[in-house]
Amino acid sequence: MTKKWESWNKNIVHNIEHIYYPTTEVELAEKVQHSKSIRVVGNGQSSSDIAAGTTAIISLEKYCAVTNVDRDQYKITIEAGSSLKGLLEAIQHEGWTLPALPDIDTITVGGALATATHGTGHDARILAQYMIACRFVNADGTVAEYTEFSEEFDAIRVSLGVLGIFSTVTFRCEPLWNLQLEERPMKDRDWLKSYLSMLDNHRFLRILWLPHTNYGYVITGDIADSPSKQIEIPWYVKYRRSLSAKLYRRTVKKPRFTVTANKIIQKLFFNHSQNKFGSLYDATVTKSRGSTLELAEWIVSLDRFEALFHDLKDALNDLSNDAYAHIPMDIRFLRNDKSWLSYAYGQDCVSIGCVSRIAEVADQYEAFAVIETVFRRHGGRPHWAKRHKMAGDEFSELYPKWNNFIALREKLDPSGKFLNAYLTKLLGL
Repeated sequence: MTKKWESWNKNIVHNIEHIYYPTTEVELAEKVQHSKSIRVVGNGQSSSDIAAGTTAIISLEKYCAVTNVDRDQYKITIEAGSSLKGLLEAIQHEGWTLPALPDIDTITVGGALATATHGTGHDARILAQYMIACRFVNADGTVAEYTEFSEEFDAIRVSLGVLGIFSTVTFRCEPLWNLQLEERPMKDRDWLKSYLSMLDNHRFLRILWLPHTNYGYVITGDIADSPSKQIEIPWYVKYRRSLSAKLYRRTVKKPRFTVTANKIIQKLFFNHSQNKFGSLYDATVTKSRGSTLELAEWIVSLDRFEALFHDLKDALNDLSNDAYAHIPMDIRFLRNDKSWLSYAYGQDCVSIGCVSRIAEVADQYEAFAVIETVFRRHGGRPHWAKRHKMAGDEFSELYPKWNNFIALREKLDPSGKFLNAYLTKLLGL
C-alpha cells in the first residue's frame, strides 16, 4: 500500500512503498542490503529535498540509545537516530559539553552530521568535526568502522547520506563550562566595525541581523563561574512569535509591508538588552520552534563577508524588487577545517540564514532568489539542508575535493541505492 512522507512544513511530499523502523544495527544493515533504493529520514526539517524520495525509507527514531561512555577520555557513543536533544542531555548529564553547538536540538545526530550542521563562536566548528569515530552501513549491507585516523574520514564526516548510513557515532567532549551571554541592539555601522574584535575576544558570537531596520541584535558570550546581575526584560517580549506571525501574514500579498513589520518587531523585541547564564546547551540552543519555517543559508569566507554584506543590504533595500526579508537573519562564525564537503573547508567563514516565516508560500518569497544571487557573486556555499538552486559542476569550483567525493560515492554505492532525484541532480549524476 502506497504511503506518504511529508516534511515538517508539508512543502515536500513523497510517495513511499515501505518505511522501516530498525532497533538494532543488524536490522538496519539488513534493510539496506535488501533494498534497491532507500534513504534515511529524520524529523523532516530540511528545506531541501534531501530526505526520502526513494521507494523505501528508514526512520531511526527507535535507534537512539547511548551505547558507551568513556569517562576517562570524555568520549560518548550514541546511535545515529538520537535527536541532538538526546545527545546533548546525555553529554551534560556526564558533566561535559561539546565546544560548539547548533542552534536547535530537534534534528537527528545522523542528519546533523551529514549536512554539516554547525554552531558559532571564536573556535566553532561544524558538529562533524567533534566526531572521532563511527560505524557506517554500506550500500551492500556491510558495516565499516572509521576513526579520525581513517583515510576516508574527512569524506565521511559530511556525506549527504550518499556514501552510507551512520549507525553509531562517537564524540570527544570536554568538561562542562558555563557561559555568560550579553545581548544588545547595535546599529549596522557599529557592529560591522567591531565584529572581528568581538570574534577574537569572546567565546561565543552571534548576530541576528534585522534587515530594513539598520540594526543588528548582537549576542556575545564568555566563560564564567557565576552569573552577572540579571537584566529585567519587558513583559511583552514573550509575544514576539505570535505578533510576528500576524504581521508577516500581511506580507504575503503586500511584500513591502515587511519593512514596516520588521521595524515594529525591532522596536518591540530587539531594542533592549538582556543577559543569560548557563551551559552552552542551556543558554544558546533553541529547544522548540514556535511554528514551521522555510530556510535558506549561505556561507562565505570571512575575508569576503563585509563586501558581501554591503552588497546584500543594497539588494534587499532595492525598491525595484520585492525581496523584502523577514527577521531575524542569523549571522554565525566558523573556523576552517578539512572535511571535504564542509562549508568551512579551507576557510574561516560566516554563515547567514534567511527565513520565510510563512512556509507555505516560500516559493513566492523573492528574498531567497536575490540572496542566492548575491552570495553566488561572492563565492558563497549553500547549506546542504536548506533552499538553493546550485547543482553539479558548480560545486567543483567551490569545493576542492568535490570530484574526489563524487568518485568515492561511485565506489561505495555504484548502483545509486542512496540517491533520490534531488540528490542525483545536486551531484550532477
